[in-house]
Amino acid sequence: MRIEECEGVSASRKHLVFAYYVTGHGFGHATRVVEVVRNLILAGHDVHVVTGAPDFVFTSEIQSPRLFIRKVLLDCGAVQADALTVDRLASLEKYSETAVKPRESILATEIEWLNSIKADLVVSDVVPVACRAAADAGIRSVCVTNFRVNELNVINNHHSLGGTQVLMDSSTRLYALFFFFQGKKMETLVW
Repeated sequence: MRIEECEGVSASRKHLVFAYYVTGHGFGHATRVVEVVRNLILAGHDVHVVTGAPDFVFTSEIQSPRLFIRKVLLDCGAVQADALTVDRLASLEKYSETAVKPRESILATEIEWLNSIKADLVVSDVVPVACRAAADAGIRSVCVTNFRVNELNVINNHHSLGGTQVLMDSSTRLYALFFFFQGKKMETLVW
């Protein structure tokens, strides 16, 4: 991907510190993130993975002193009766207990942690509180996921994703939607 004309996006090749939040719900998100993290590390950057997923998902594929794993449960995923049946009410109740009721405490902890590691960018697949913490800490954030366009509209309207860049993978293309903190500029890149 080549970004040249986006306001506020640096094209420099300096060493960066990424805080990469990954939902611990299932292994799909974590296994997808492994390849992104591997390439960021190969490019010379530090990556701090924040997840409830097991460490081995990352450490079995990436052995590097630039990989840091922080075990924190910040989202709960869906409550499912089986692989295809989601209990919506139970999922909302579990999310409320995990991420809504303790939200202020979670935000304070995450902002302090992001500042302590001097994060340059927060990446999320897809932990909503990560984007809010990044915005509150004055750090740009990006969501990388495999949601479809109609699902993206729901995400963009979520109160904690304001000012966030969302990368989504459709069946044939990867889209990058840039939502700058000013909320005035949106750009779509397809590659």
